[in-house]
Amino acid sequence: MYTWINHNSLYILIFLFPILFSSLLFFYVTKNKLIIIVSFILITLLFVSVKIFFQPKSNNDLTQVELIEIIDNEENVVIEFFSPNCMGCVLSQTAINEFINNYSNEFKVIKLNVSDSRYSNIISENMVTVTPTFIYYKKGKIYEKYVGMLNDSEKLYEKFNR
Repeated sequence: MYTWINHNSLYILIFLFPILFSSLLFFYVTKNKLIIIVSFILITLLFVSVKIFFQPKSNNDLTQVELIEIIDNEENVVIEFFSPNCMGCVLSQTAINEFINNYSNEFKVIKLNVSDSRYSNIISENMVTVTPTFIYYKKGKIYEKYVGMLNDSEKLYEKFNR
């Protein structure tokens, strides 16, 4: 239920757009049912493949105990809470990758999938209700939180480097 409520935009693209496109094709271009069905299937496959290949992936396979140890022992830790069905998370990926490339010497970045039940305690403790959410831990304590889509890595750096 969580992923469906917060991430309707991706499902609209995957399921509703091919239906609308096929309807427009039927009413304005051709009445040939074979062409309509083939175009519907091709567009649906296109959007499903975009979702599969471009969705964010976790860069770790940490247990909750290991994650807590990293937060407590590392100086600067940024955790990205994401969902593979979140369009904002997909669009934020380039900015996050830039942030990791530019500032990996200052910050340890961990990506956590909110759909993974192993992290349900840390998700509820940090009150993560929207994805993407970025939480900056400094010396084991929450220092700053950024919620929402990220289009520039410098924006996150400026927020976390006060």
